Amino acid sequence: MENEPLLEVRNIKKNFGGVEALKGVSFELFENEILGIVGDNGAGKSTLIKIISGVYKQDDGEIYFKGEKVDINNPTDAKKIGIETVYQDLALVDELDVPANIFLGREETFFGKFGKAIGLLNKKKMYVDSSRLLEKLKVNIQELYSSVRYLSGGQRQAVSLSKAVFWGKRIVILDEPTAALGVKEANNALVLIRTLKAHNISVIVISHNLQHVFAVVDRIMILRRGENVGIVNAHDTNANDIVSMITGAEVLEKV
Repeated sequence: MENEPLLEVRNIKKNFGGVEALKGVSFELFENEILGIVGDNGAGKSTLIKIISGVYKQDDGEIYFKGEKVDINNPTDAKKIGIETVYQDLALVDELDVPANIFLGREETFFGKFGKAIGLLNKKKMYVDSSRLLEKLKVNIQELYSSVRYLSGGQRQAVSLSKAVFWGKRIVILDEPTAALGVKEANNALVLIRTLKAHNISVIVISHNLQHVFAVVDRIMILRRGENVGIVNAHDTNANDIVSMITGAEVLEKV
């Protein structure tokens, strides 16, 4: 990892009425790193990633990208600096095929804006680009022109991850990426997450499954009741230590 963080979050606070969802959370994400974020329900994980991805606006605190302060007021702002987020619902349109989902909202067209206005889609280019992307990520989907409703859960997850890679370029945030998958497909998803790092993409993984977290991450940040209570190197700790931090039985030194 480089000394200068790719993404730096400083003292982020967020209230919902009288509820303090985040109480000054800070952390860093480095180039070519996979960072896990864990915590019990209500710890603030979802609120934090929604602030980074532009769904929520923080009440206080700052976000820096490559050393420069950035204002992320909406998802478009996040996408512009190269942050893509894959939520649990995957945000796929079942009736559309794989290329159409990967390019959803950012379709390739003929004749620029005019072609987009009248719906002249360059389906061949989208198919070729999607095929190359999936090949690069070692994702095996035979029929790209089939509706994604016919894909397995693991294949649907792979499409969402591939879309995030294609458009994100720098940072991909994954919210419970293996939650709805069986054992085999969950393992495939973990392999794909490691592949993202191999392509110089930094990843933030939010998960309740500590076994899956330890399988892919470099460091783990633990949130409890809206506070960052520790950031540890994955190879220097174990699941019991992390559970202790989640429950408040033990607090380890940040790294």
